[in-house]
Amino acid sequence: MLISYPTRSVFLVPLESAIETQRAALVSGAPITVRLSPQGYEASVKVLTALSNTDAFWADCEYSDPTRFPARIRAATLALYRQGCFGSYLITHKMGLLTIRELF
Repeated sequence: MLISYPTRSVFLVPLESAIETQRAALVSGAPITVRLSPQGYEASVKVLTALSNTDAFWADCEYSDPTRFPARIRAATLALYRQGCFGSYLITHKMGLLTIRELF
């Protein structure tokens, strides 16, 4: 399913900061985690970011209403894109803890 990147998000600053400071761990295959507020949908989604697609990313899931796609995962995917992290990732959000792991 193709999901649009968010146009704005309060989660971008902490997510981009975490990706920037933990990039070595992320590219070596280790998961990185970011503590966010505990609200929001809990989910685990495989996503694909591509340099050629500046407006949207692929998510390995189906939602009958794409507007219900988890905002924290959308923001994390945009943060990956902005930090130049292209490829497949597993992003999980549960009770305010967001985890990102690169898939090889």
